[in-house]
Amino acid sequence: MSGSLFPDPMQLWREALTRLEKDVNALATGSLESQDVVRSMHQVSTASLGMQSMLERLLDAYLRKANLPSRKDVAALADTLARVEEKLDRLLPAAPPPSSRPARTRRPAAAKKKD
Repeated sequence: MSGSLFPDPMQLWREALTRLEKDVNALATGSLESQDVVRSMHQVSTASLGMQSMLERLLDAYLRKANLPSRKDVAALADTLARVEEKLDRLLPAAPPPSSRPARTRRPAAAKKKD
């Protein structure tokens, strides 16, 4: 007996998925040949873009009335802040390299007696 008693579930899944993809592709290809379907898809996408634009305008108006920043305002503020930080970094002097020797804070005994 070369085959098992139970079929491989993953193989069944792959075959079902392959058949489904072929059927969907055939349906999409056949329906896109019709000018009516193409025209209605164009109208739906145009309506969707119009609704999205209207929603953006309404949201911007709401945020303005609520005195809250929009996403564009926050992005512009972040860009401005980054430019200011870059300019400050150019204006500040570079940090001196750390010296390997400790700073001398005490004077030699001979120098103290002369003062």
